[in-house]
Amino acid sequence: MPILKVQLNHPGIQKNFKIGSGYLRIGNHIIREWNCDRSHYRKFLLNHGLYIDDINDINPKVADLYFWGEWEGNSFFDPFINHNYIVLPNGINKPFHSIVIRGTQNTDPYVFGDYFKYCTCKQSSNMCNLDPGSVIIFGSAFPTLNKFYIDTVFVINYRNTAINVNANRGTGYSQTYKEETLEQLQEYLGVPFIATNKKLYHSQTWWDNKKYFSYVPCKLEHDGNGFERLYIYLNDPLFNLSDNPTGKSYLRNCNLSPMDLWHEIVNKAKEQKFKLGLRFDEPTRSSVLNGVSNKNNNQSVKKE
Repeated sequence: MPILKVQLNHPGIQKNFKIGSGYLRIGNHIIREWNCDRSHYRKFLLNHGLYIDDINDINPKVADLYFWGEWEGNSFFDPFINHNYIVLPNGINKPFHSIVIRGTQNTDPYVFGDYFKYCTCKQSSNMCNLDPGSVIIFGSAFPTLNKFYIDTVFVINYRNTAINVNANRGTGYSQTYKEETLEQLQEYLGVPFIATNKKLYHSQTWWDNKKYFSYVPCKLEHDGNGFERLYIYLNDPLFNLSDNPTGKSYLRNCNLSPMDLWHEIVNKAKEQKFKLGLRFDEPTRSSVLNGVSNKNNNQSVKKE
């Protein structure tokens, strides 16, 4: 199969902030609970990681980074008083890992750890057989705003089969990743196992190829209300993006090569004052939920 360029639209909304409806107050903490809704959500995240200012940088820098992404597990939540939650975040999420309260949704793509991982969302036919060098632009289309919001630029380095992951019980993947994602999916480590042609893709990192790598648009600070996501206008003729808010497009009408498309998005990130997040620390375990009853134990595993 040729190297492809994919626009992958996933839900771009945030979970409305309401204590008792996906949010829990414990002492001085507000917890955004592990998602059990049918829909996935975006979060405005704060997490430690490595970034570069520009593709010509020689050495990555270390910082606490603000970015938009998916983390369906538990997080500490600090609410904002914003009136436009379509464009701006409703608060900061600081992700942590705990299966005391364990929801039914999986985190995919998973941008934490030594490399990004992508294993299930929209995977069928060609999406199960993408070659190394293909690029997936994860984001959310908002046709009313004429914008495609980008949260992850994923260049494929390697693919592992779901059947192999299951046969080896996830050997080589962290316990956190297995509990946050693979055990939530019956195609991987969920029970009962369902055989599938899906693939677990590993990202190409900056350390693999400094001219063509996976990254997350991020910033070092915000003005107290967060910031808008990196965007491309849907009617920009250079990209020829799809405005389907829930589908995928192979961007066959985009005349750019995968690498040229990647460069153009890097240019957009620079214009909009974003850094390029290369690696994010995997969220650590927290005991804050110990003793809390898990009302989700009897719910079935949901897939993207």
